[in-house]
Amino acid sequence: MPRTRTRPRFGRALVPILATLTLTAATVLPATASAAGADPSQSTATAPAATSTAASLTQAFAAGRHVDDTAIGGIRDGSLHTGAADGRTWAIAAFATAETAKPQEAVGLQDADTGVFVQTGSSWHLVSTGLYGCAVGLPAALKTAWGISASSVCTGSAPAEQAQARKALAADTQAATTPADTTPLGQKIADIALSQVGVQTDPPVPNFSTIDCDPYSTLVAGFSSDSDGCGFDSSFNVRNQNETWCADFAKWVWQQAGVTADMNTLNAGAVSFHTWAVHQGQNPQANSGTPEPGDAVLFYSPGRLPNGFADHVGLVSAVHPDGSIDMVNGDFSGGAAVNVQYDQNITDLAAFAASVEGPGEQWALVTPPTTAQQPNPAGTMDAATVAVDGATARFHASGSVPGGTITGYYWTFGDTRMTNETGADVTHVFSEPGTYTATVTITSSFGTTTTVRKNIQVLAASAAIATAPTDQIWYDPLPVVQYTFVRSQGGLAVDYWNGGQWIQWSVPGTPDATGNITALTFPDAANRWVNTAHAFYRTAGGGLAETTQTPTGWQTQALPGTAIAGGAVNATTTADGSVEVFFVNAHRQLSADVQSASGWTTHVLDPAPVAQPGSLVLADTTSGPVILGIGPGGLVTSSTDIGPAWITVPMAAFAAKGSSLAAATTASGTAEVFYTTPSGTLGTATQDGPRWKPSTLPGSPAAKTGKSATTYLLPSVLPAVVGDFPQPPGTLTDTSVSAPLGMEVFYLTASGAPGVTYNDGTGWQTKTLPGSADGIVGASAYQVDEEPSNLYLTTGSTITEETTGARSGDPSGSWSTAPALPTAPSTWANQIVLYAADAADATTARAAADAAGLPAQQVTTSFATAWADTLDGNYLVYAVGTPAVRALYSNVCNWANPSDLPGPGTPFSYGVDPVNSVAQLGAGNFVNAAGATATDTQAIATDLAYYALHGVLPPGVTSVPPQVGAPYACMGSPS
Repeated sequence: MPRTRTRPRFGRALVPILATLTLTAATVLPATASAAGADPSQSTATAPAATSTAASLTQAFAAGRHVDDTAIGGIRDGSLHTGAADGRTWAIAAFATAETAKPQEAVGLQDADTGVFVQTGSSWHLVSTGLYGCAVGLPAALKTAWGISASSVCTGSAPAEQAQARKALAADTQAATTPADTTPLGQKIADIALSQVGVQTDPPVPNFSTIDCDPYSTLVAGFSSDSDGCGFDSSFNVRNQNETWCADFAKWVWQQAGVTADMNTLNAGAVSFHTWAVHQGQNPQANSGTPEPGDAVLFYSPGRLPNGFADHVGLVSAVHPDGSIDMVNGDFSGGAAVNVQYDQNITDLAAFAASVEGPGEQWALVTPPTTAQQPNPAGTMDAATVAVDGATARFHASGSVPGGTITGYYWTFGDTRMTNETGADVTHVFSEPGTYTATVTITSSFGTTTTVRKNIQVLAASAAIATAPTDQIWYDPLPVVQYTFVRSQGGLAVDYWNGGQWIQWSVPGTPDATGNITALTFPDAANRWVNTAHAFYRTAGGGLAETTQTPTGWQTQALPGTAIAGGAVNATTTADGSVEVFFVNAHRQLSADVQSASGWTTHVLDPAPVAQPGSLVLADTTSGPVILGIGPGGLVTSSTDIGPAWITVPMAAFAAKGSSLAAATTASGTAEVFYTTPSGTLGTATQDGPRWKPSTLPGSPAAKTGKSATTYLLPSVLPAVVGDFPQPPGTLTDTSVSAPLGMEVFYLTASGAPGVTYNDGTGWQTKTLPGSADGIVGASAYQVDEEPSNLYLTTGSTITEETTGARSGDPSGSWSTAPALPTAPSTWANQIVLYAADAADATTARAAADAAGLPAQQVTTSFATAWADTLDGNYLVYAVGTPAVRALYSNVCNWANPSDLPGPGTPFSYGVDPVNSVAQLGAGNFVNAAGATATDTQAIATDLAYYALHGVLPPGVTSVPPQVGAPYACMGSPS
């Protein structure tokens, strides 16, 4: 069954305000200004200021929380304020969630329904999202003027709260006069919640403007299975997940205390506690009831009980004689990081809720069960703890429950939100290295659940092309970015692909004139858990070096090994999370530089001389790396670590004189090597335990021109996904379908034409690709659906790319040749892009580029390129003309894009002011260069492009004609 990728469309992050605002610090805009769904792109200079502001902030907030603007039901009465302080105009507003919001959109708004904004020029920027009472980033003078008094939630000290929680926990323990197993359930819940006070997100973030990574979502297998950018929790021994997590925390605490009833109902949505209460015969009422320890307290916006959404759920930890209560709240902002907070002596729950979430906030109680609980299922997960990217990892779960049956298995793997299976036996393909926590939630016929988890260390081998997912769209890895490192002007450069076009950066490093440069993406200490690019190579001085992308720029360090000239360098991540770099040393011995916590060390692996140092290639297996090479007489050899030492053994396979090798990991996790046989055919040898099985494949590769091999996802049998995202445990109805892999090996024929020999599961086949070349750089097929196969070729000093025409890795279809990769490092002019979506505007854009002094290639008519450049953050994109503005602002035409998001809707917004750096606009934003007439559009495009390149308007120009929005209609063409 083909896999579908349906997603909610996005709102916008920056919206132009074309009206002039003159507002004081005390201004409160009326509720009528907050109508949802208004399109400020159609505003004119005479639009009412209040309505324009409210609509603009609504869409800015929706984009900041990565939800469709239709998920926002409006601005809460009394919460929208605008005014001036510190020489700038500020705004704050608390947003209600629409009744039509999808569950995942609603979850994304929990504890994060307030936005603080600042106006820069004519555009509003979202400063932070979080709790209304905290108003993070808002000047203190405005907080005072608007009556926003900081709640204890915002000002509490995490260490002090931890100490107070430990004191309360100790008092509970000392006061207990009954055995632990007879402690009242409510007190158990309270004690467990208190024990968690201080647990914080990793990486630590002070508010909800970025990722919100916690361990509890992993522990209960929440909506999210996306750990991109998240750290590892050593206390729980799990990889954190990116998800708003107040409900995940409360569910976990209840489970640890022994609540089992109807656990398959509770999920990442706080409102699921209301659903659970109704199932248990309770009827929660707004602002009513007497709290008891262990109760869940739900927060609701005015008039919402429950109507499909709750803002927050916390747990009562104590009730004092005067009626005041203490609460433990997961996922509260304030201080250095979002964390589990201890909020004491709350005398008025309604006032507390309002101080946290906004004016008029309500509360309701959900009581844990008082009846005997049904048993949880017993369960196990069987899986290897080491996997290889691009290979099939197999998982098996089993469960049982006394007196009942197992009704479902819900899987997450931590590497993408779009991956889940529901059978007891599943397979999964990891596409990048790192540590991932696989979970399976086993559900019984009683509605009780058990979540079993296992950490999987995913290995990856280096290649000529390094690939990593983007993190601009938080739940989607598309488009992937690619890096290939090249020699440039006597130094090192990296060609970087953002899903739409290439750009070249000069980076530090002096590679030797001979030998390969190999690349690998993996999460390192400097970048925490984000996969970033690394290059390994022999330097001009004969040593080894690593060039790394860091948060502050590219850096190079020397490694301890000394490599032979012309020898191959390969690298891999390892099962302990470090890196090994393999090479042949100056004495022709197979060697490795090994990274550890204390630094790099160099080792000789095998003292026997290596016959052809330049032939070495590497394939990862679940047992570790395998080094393949060519020995005396053309005998293909393999080198493996057998425990006490490395051993090199010959195979019963011979390569032609001068043959190159390629290697890859098979779908089953073993190694396979490819070579040219003495008779000129394509040969292969596959690892089979301690032996190798050689055979001949179709295809006639030239021996000396390079080869590259990789696996790819077979596009026609990908797993189905229900709805936009994986659903909570117990609600999925799709069946378990594996995602098998194909194998492909690329080479040049004697005529110079590129060829591919591939196996799609029906046997090996061969195909000639278009064009000609004199060498192969490498190939890439990132194992995420919708990603094509890419082949990189050399013709002289130029690198060109060929790619599968369809959005899949299937090599059997049509191939096309993409523009050549850059041959020189970029300048600022290469980062300014004029995008036009019809012929007339393309002419305008070309004239504007010429007048501004921009290269002609900086004009694009490709919607996909404009999308990738706007998303990337390395480009300043100008939408020239109303068709281009409408395309990037809402994609009404539903044109294909690198993120594979359906229209209408995009993750982009626009500004209108002259800017001359990317930082002034920010990733995800473009500049509106559309006027009311063709003459105005020409002037706007010319003037703004000139300003972007030179930092001033053209001589004699003092102002830019007013920009206009675009009608909500499909216009123009995608290319």
